[in-house]
Amino acid sequence: MKSVLSRKARLFLTSLAVILGTSFLAGATIFTDTLNKTFDTLFAEVFEEVDGFVRSTDVIETDFGGEERARVPISYVERIKAVPGVADAQGFIQTFARIVGKDGEPLGSDGNGPPTFGGTFNTGEIALWAVSEGRAPTNGTEVILDEASAEDGKYTIGDTVKITAAAGSREFTMVGIANYGDVSSPGGATFALFDDVTAMEFLTQPGLVDAILVAGDGTVSNTTLADAIQAQFGPQDRVETLTGDEITKETQDQIGAALDFLGTFLKIFSYIALGVAAFVIYNVFSISAAQRERENALMRAVGASKKQIRRIVLIEALVIGVVGSALGILAGIGISRGLSAMLKAFGVDLPSKGLTVTSSAITATLQIGVIVTLVSAYFPARAAGKVPPLAAMRSTALETIGSMRTRLIVGFTPLLIGIGLVLAVVGGLGAAWIGLAVLLVFSGVLILGPVTSRPLAMAIGAPIARVRGVTGEMARQNAARNPKRTARTAAPVLIGVALVTAVTALAASLRAEVRDIVGEQFRGDYVVSVTSQGFGGLSPLLVDDINEVEGVANATAIGYTPVLVDGNSALTTVVDPATTEGLFELTMLEGELSSLDATGILVEKDKAERESWSVGSDVPLKLSDGTEIAAMVQGIYDSNDFVANTVVSRQLFEGTGVTRFDQQIYIEIEEGTDSATVEAALDAAIAEYGNGKVQSRDEFIDEQANQVNQLLGLIYGLLALSVIIAAVGIVITLLLSVYERRRELGLLRAVGMTRSQVRTSVRWESVITSLIGAVAGVILGLGLGFVIILSLADEGLSNYAFPVGGIVSILILSFIVGVLASVYPAYRATRVDVLDAITTT
Repeated sequence: MKSVLSRKARLFLTSLAVILGTSFLAGATIFTDTLNKTFDTLFAEVFEEVDGFVRSTDVIETDFGGEERARVPISYVERIKAVPGVADAQGFIQTFARIVGKDGEPLGSDGNGPPTFGGTFNTGEIALWAVSEGRAPTNGTEVILDEASAEDGKYTIGDTVKITAAAGSREFTMVGIANYGDVSSPGGATFALFDDVTAMEFLTQPGLVDAILVAGDGTVSNTTLADAIQAQFGPQDRVETLTGDEITKETQDQIGAALDFLGTFLKIFSYIALGVAAFVIYNVFSISAAQRERENALMRAVGASKKQIRRIVLIEALVIGVVGSALGILAGIGISRGLSAMLKAFGVDLPSKGLTVTSSAITATLQIGVIVTLVSAYFPARAAGKVPPLAAMRSTALETIGSMRTRLIVGFTPLLIGIGLVLAVVGGLGAAWIGLAVLLVFSGVLILGPVTSRPLAMAIGAPIARVRGVTGEMARQNAARNPKRTARTAAPVLIGVALVTAVTALAASLRAEVRDIVGEQFRGDYVVSVTSQGFGGLSPLLVDDINEVEGVANATAIGYTPVLVDGNSALTTVVDPATTEGLFELTMLEGELSSLDATGILVEKDKAERESWSVGSDVPLKLSDGTEIAAMVQGIYDSNDFVANTVVSRQLFEGTGVTRFDQQIYIEIEEGTDSATVEAALDAAIAEYGNGKVQSRDEFIDEQANQVNQLLGLIYGLLALSVIIAAVGIVITLLLSVYERRRELGLLRAVGMTRSQVRTSVRWESVITSLIGAVAGVILGLGLGFVIILSLADEGLSNYAFPVGGIVSILILSFIVGVLASVYPAYRATRVDVLDAITTT
């Protein structure tokens, strides 16, 4: 303990790596725990007066835990009200609708943020929403908005509001502002709320609601009440009755599943940051062990055992782990706030009722932080225990690479095995082996680091030495003379750069793939599109209006709708066979797209082979409203990444209760028509619906490809902590190196070296170290990106794009990191007292 407290600067520097490594883990845990508790409390309060919830049993599950459920007749309300113990029952609707702001732009984000809802404004004790200003809507001309949407759209009571839904767009008079529980809008979603008759007519279909809310009179328990309500319905009605507690728990679990996914995503990057921090901690303890070699040797000489020396270092690591992790938890609270702000910037304004810091979050962070610190310090502690007593006669700190032959064998073994696994995957081995292959390659490269760092330092430092003269040469030699330390310092940079490069290469490849796919598939002149990611979209009526625009030769719409195909849920592509020719290309192997009718289905060849289907095979379909259709395979098409593995006609949904949307409308204009005039007319047609945008073919392709950049930006942001930790590692190493070389620096100053030359030498040493990690990381990252694309070949990804611009940016950033990391160590180097440094005792 005296050893720890006597070196407060080293304690702080080492703890800093632990703090940074654990803070993001703590922040991600606190953030998700806070949101879970907030939403659990919110939904418990909102459904507090709901004693029963009646809904259809016809449901189709969609991706990411979603579902598409059939609606129930509003006439069931009267049957439910007649049940003894029921005080009230009201229809409930919550589906897609888009509020258009006063500036003509729709509120909310196109697919990248929270959903945009329309629904019923229920009244009485059963109401989920409360009026905060104005009154509730009572007829087909009135609407009430959530407080956040009213503020964003700059609407006040009495204003006219345009709202678009599946039935088109309509203008309503805003008569009030509502709150959901005690928040202005749950999760940043937008809500336009109507009376039940208007909601059915405008949002769904007359006579149909999503569910029925029930309030009891308190004479029976909720369970008894639910059983009594269910007894009023037979199997043919296909409904189920949940208690208030059950629908509350189900809603909480659904949002909890989404938050768990978000938490897992964030924790992956926190573990990456911890891994980078582990290298920094290991490096600091290794340097510390080398610098304390004489001290440890003296202790051995006076009788200390190897175990005692090792125990001293591990106790120091334990203290640093506990202190750093505790401070990391405090920093994590700030990071959790930062994550909320980041999501808000993306349009996701999540409610929060204070922080939730659980004992499990504190315990887990402390345990992980201490374990990582102890594991990182173990080998330096073991090396410290092995120091011979004769080392007390040395006056300098030495670190040796060890046996070159042994390191080459130990390093090349996992490297070659990893490369072999990659080649095996290319040859047909399962893609699941890719993870192990990447881990082995990384391990091999890191083990070989001390062998490669000296030649890399000499090569990278050569132009610096030529440009900067003696100070550049000194920086080059300083980086090369202790290759083990240089390799350890560069390792965190290598890992961060490798991951960033791999993501950059993958993103460039995805953009190239999207360009090829969309370019081949779409043959028109213009596109009307909306990014809805499975929720809402363009009204199916819009394509008919566009076909009436003067100068438009043809327009066809593409949509995606969940259905049950032979009992299995699937997202099927919906087209209009009569208008697709020349606009939407599908490589048909059997049958014709234009001959698809209301009872047919087209199937992708691989799915047809798996299911043993051929043209003429019967395939039962079930729609989300419960409608069953005896469909027949009318064609088989080649694999296509742009469409689902089944295609049906929009005519198939006519006369059903399914609310369907289009995602894109492809447009061909007449030859000789002025494109600017047609585009203006298209803009006017879309403005009537308040949703969607017109783009040329090239603009559409560019936007589809550039959507990858949004995810890329998020990943870059989350990897930034790893880069910061790597930079901190360089700072710590240089500070310890300056302390170690203070006598050398003093002698150099004594013979005429200026402070500016000292700063330059330290700065370029930092740059060389950073670039060693960057160069190795870029090479490794390009290989990793290629391996990832190979593993995704079965998913249709085949392009590998070499991200030249991205690589240049990464190397420039690494140079800047090296310069910034050297600022304080260089300053400290110039503060060395010359006379004190050259004094001998």
